[in-house]
Amino acid sequence: CRELIEILAISRNQKLPQPGEESQILELLIQRDGEFQELMKLAVDQGKIHHEMQLLEKVVEKRDNDIQQLQKQLKEAEHILATAVYQAKEKLKSIEKARKG
Repeated sequence: CRELIEILAISRNQKLPQPGEESQILELLIQRDGEFQELMKLAVDQGKIHHEMQLLEKVVEKRDNDIQQLQKQLKEAEHILATAVYQAKEKLKSIEKARKG
């Protein structure tokens, strides 16, 4: 855009401007402005998507923490159950010995 404006300024300072040159430059400026507006819209859309991704990453992080807590609780429960099963087997063995004895 800057170059187009400089060309426009130079052409006005010339003694013999080219016919239709100013309208061509103006059309190019309008075209560039349209491209710029499209890029700005794309940037805004990408900004929204980035924000949504950040929110989703926070949700995923929370879910990961929840899963880790549940895994920890399951391991503790597994240990408690394994201990209870071992103790139950030992009692059964002692009951069997007592009956035989």
